[in-house]
Amino acid sequence: MDKLKAALTSLIAGIAVTALKITAWLQSFSVAVLADAVHSAVDLLAVAITYLAVKTSVKPPDEEHPYGHYKAETLGGIGGSLAVMASATFIAYEAFTRLVRWEPYTPSLAGVVTMAIAIAVDFNRVVVLRKFRGVSRALEADALHFSTDLASSSAILALLIFGVISEKYAPEVFTRWSPAIDIALATAITIYFIKLSLALLKSSIIELLDYAPPDVVIKTRQLVQRVAGVQAVKTVKVRKAGGVYHADVTIAVDENLTVKEAHEIADQVEKTLKEELGGDIAVHVEPHKPSQRPEETPSAASRSPQEPSGPPSRSPR
Repeated sequence: MDKLKAALTSLIAGIAVTALKITAWLQSFSVAVLADAVHSAVDLLAVAITYLAVKTSVKPPDEEHPYGHYKAETLGGIGGSLAVMASATFIAYEAFTRLVRWEPYTPSLAGVVTMAIAIAVDFNRVVVLRKFRGVSRALEADALHFSTDLASSSAILALLIFGVISEKYAPEVFTRWSPAIDIALATAITIYFIKLSLALLKSSIIELLDYAPPDVVIKTRQLVQRVAGVQAVKTVKVRKAGGVYHADVTIAVDENLTVKEAHEIADQVEKTLKEELGGDIAVHVEPHKPSQRPEETPSAASRSPQEPSGPPSRSPR
């Protein structure tokens, strides 16, 4: 499955999950379930943005975009992060409203079943998206995000199960504690989603600023040094764009080589880095001049006759 199909699969799964969670909310009127449903709805918007971003990123380079369209995925990650922040704000408002009213939610076995199905769909979506770790920034962000959704949805499922059991066997406990648990869970989801969205936003912005991961720079330099004919690696510049890295390197080769021989070495460097990094590779070649050895100190035998061999003699008084 390629990136575009994975994004489309995630979009379809998002529609199903959102519909299921809205159904669960209509059956329970829990603010925590509402929080999860609203979050899934915003996720659906974010996934749609991701799909469009991935679809744009796979376009081949053109005259106006010689380095390709890879950074469209990064922009998609930023859009998704902002959407999560918006949903967190709405959830916080609903939790505050429920706190003021202090109303228990409505337990429902149908709500439990519906939420369980939504969790199963989300789990399969995460399995698909995790296959693109390190390949697509947008899909990788979605995989991380939806895996955390599984944790929050599981907590909400436990809340619904608690409501069904406690209302039947301990109604006083349910009436007294269910609003507090409901609001606390919704608040926890809100805080976590804000934290997650800020982390994703930060990583996407760093990528837009052409941040060069030190480990990638070191590995790139090592790969270039292993190419036969490379005498020295003077500069290595790497920048990330979506799931690939672009690189500009400057190498030094023997100054006595012909232009053709130097070009062949540069081609090998370009091929090696292209296989590893996947992006556009530029190789600049400079002549390498061996360092001159320090001059040897002249021996006594090689001194000129005029040069004294010992300390100067004193004239007699």
